[in-house]
Parts: sequence; C-alpha cells; structure tokens
Amino acid sequence: MDLETKEYFEKILLGLTTKEDLEKLRQETKSNFRQLKEENKSQILEWRQEVKTDLEQSRKGEAGEIDPLLKEFRDGIQQLKVETQSALDQSIQKLETLLQDIKEEKETLSADAGEGMSIDVSGVKNGMESLKEGIREVTEEILYIKEKMKDGFVEVQTELGSMIRFSYADLERKFNALEARIKALEKMVFP
Repeated sequence: MDLETKEYFEKILLGLTTKEDLEKLRQETKSNFRQLKEENKSQILEWRQEVKTDLEQSRKGEAGEIDPLLKEFRDGIQQLKVETQSALDQSIQKLETLLQDIKEEKETLSADAGEGMSIDVSGVKNGMESLKEGIREVTEEILYIKEKMKDGFVEVQTELGSMIRFSYADLERKFNALEARIKALEKMVFP
C-alpha cells in the first residue's frame, strides 16, 4: 500500500469516528496520563528518600573523617603529657640531688663544728645559690613546656575548627544542589 492510499484511508476513518469514540479515547488518554503521573510521583518520592538516606550516610562519613583528627589530637596530648612528666621527673631528681648535697654539707659542717673547726659559711652560701639556680632551671623548663602545650592546643583547635567549617559548608552546598535537582524533577512531573 502506498503512502497516498494510506492517507486516504486514515481520512476516511477520521470522518467515520464518532463523538463517543473521541470521548472514549480522551478518557483513556487522561487515565493513562494520571497513571503515568502517579508512577512518576512515587518514583520521585523514592528518589527523595534515597537522597535523604545518602545525605545521612555522608554526614556519618564526615564524622568518620573527623575521628582520625581526634585520634591525632589525643596522641599529641598524650605525647605532651609524657614529655611534661619526663621533665618534671628530671626536675624532681635535680632537686633531690641538690637537697641531698645540702644535707651532706650541713652534716659535714655540724661535724666540723663539733670538732671545733670554724664553720664555712661560704659552702652553705654556695649550696643555696646552686639550689636557687636549679629551681630557676626547673621553672624555666616547666614554663617552656606549658608554652609548647598551649601553642599545640591552639594549632589543633584552629585546624579542627577550619576542617569542621569546611565540611559543613561543603555538606550545605551538596544539600542545596540536591534540593535543586528534586525541585527540577518535581516541575517535570507536576507541571
């Protein structure tokens, strides 16, 4: 059958079509459109739920990214604690040594005084000076360690704060993009 004959028969069939046939066709089309609309609506609702699930998982994933930072922070604090304890132990050891030396000098002086020898005031004075010097060194070491710890805390706090701000900003940007996609899909399905 050629094209002209086909067009002729279609025109005849169109002329033979009744109002009832047109109404039936219109209702079928409307019904099919509603069905398609409902299918698309349920599909969009499923997509929306998937997006929400993905967002929750990404939030949990970002919390996982922060965990290594917290571990590193704790390790740094533990290391500073060990260093501080070591410095304090060394300082205590120095103080004990100095006090032992002073005690020995005192006993020596007491023994010399008992024998009738003259007391060497300069020895006690030297012992006191060395004790003062030791205490000063210990104090300086403790101040240095405190300053180092404070700098470490500030540095870690700044780094964590910037990482958290960045991750929330990034998450917000992704969330806005997903919302825009959902709105575009809704406009396509629900004109």
